[in-house]
Amino acid sequence: MCWLISTRYFLAHKRQSLVCIAGVTISVTMYIAMSAMMAGFTDKFIIETVESTGHILINDEPRETQTPILQLAYSDPNALLSLEGTKPREQVKKIRNPEGLMAKLRRLPGIVAVAPEVTGDAIGSYGTKTLNLAIVGIEPEQQVAVTTIGDKVVEGGFSRLRGTADGVLLGRGVAQLLGAKVNDIISLSSSTGGRTTARVVGIFQTGVTPVDYSRAYMLMNSAQTLLDKKNIVNRITIRTADYTQAEAYAKQIESIAGYKTESWQESNANFLKIFRIQTIITDFITGALLVVAAFGVLNILIMAVLERVNDIAILKSFGLSRRDITLIYLMQGIVIGLIGATIGLGFGKAAVEGLRRIPITMEGLIRAEGLLMSEHLHQYVTAFCAAVVVVTAAAVYPARRAAKYDPVDVIRGAH
Repeated sequence: MCWLISTRYFLAHKRQSLVCIAGVTISVTMYIAMSAMMAGFTDKFIIETVESTGHILINDEPRETQTPILQLAYSDPNALLSLEGTKPREQVKKIRNPEGLMAKLRRLPGIVAVAPEVTGDAIGSYGTKTLNLAIVGIEPEQQVAVTTIGDKVVEGGFSRLRGTADGVLLGRGVAQLLGAKVNDIISLSSSTGGRTTARVVGIFQTGVTPVDYSRAYMLMNSAQTLLDKKNIVNRITIRTADYTQAEAYAKQIESIAGYKTESWQESNANFLKIFRIQTIITDFITGALLVVAAFGVLNILIMAVLERVNDIAILKSFGLSRRDITLIYLMQGIVIGLIGATIGLGFGKAAVEGLRRIPITMEGLIRAEGLLMSEHLHQYVTAFCAAVVVVTAAAVYPARRAAKYDPVDVIRGAH
């Protein structure tokens, strides 16, 4: 009975009902579209960064958080200490026995591949242009197992790195800034005095701007000679079975290696914080739209209650209880929420597909051809549930107000 009466009231005010449904639909559509856009940007950055750099990096330095010698002399953690007459020692930074360490790491469960690297800074010159570069010396066969750099080459070939003497693989941004092309000869010089000429054997593009505009790959031996780090490995890159668990693996590996070990989450912590802030802003904006739609439902249902005071009195005189009257108007809110949210899901899906096809070239933190849209089931579930809950909550007050009317007072004209 309550459902039948609620449906008749709902259909009796089609225009108001459609306005309420439209408000809910727009809110759900905006939430899905904006969430997909933010998630697309985040997923693109994370995936490209992880795949092009590795899940975990072991660096050639200890993670020092305490000073045992000073703590023995001064137990007060707030003591102000000053050291004088210290003499810095020249120490070659490297990972000791890298082959033994890598062999041990390969036996750990969850570790898919391990590769050695030697890294350092150099200046690249071509013609009249110079650019600071981050040189990464690699063993190509091992590197392709821990990163996707071999698949990111857009010009030339990754395999040529092994077959060309002093070959270098440049990021697309580096090549553009220098004006160098495949098979051109560029000059490289390091801060340690090393100098060499290298042939450009390929150009790669990861889609991550900081990588594409700063990095260059060389063979391990060539990079060690250029950087004056003969037979030195100062970084080990690791690929895990599940990149989302990299932090847990990094803690375990650091205790084994004794060197500073960073997961991709730690290395990119600043960017991940920005993404979280963007998500909060998106949720706030779309949530505000949903609240506005809920106020529209609230207003229309209140007006419907005021217009049907006499009907409510008649229904009560026929024996309907306060609970029945509450359900009649509460069901209208639920129906509006369900219909609006369902249509919103369809419109949201259409909006995502439409935005994905807009031909826009973006290049900022990441490079992409078109808007990045990433859909997840939880986006649709969250949008649907939030819309139904908020609209239903907005219908509670009008429903309770309708239930309070006394038929005797209505007949006497007290309401």
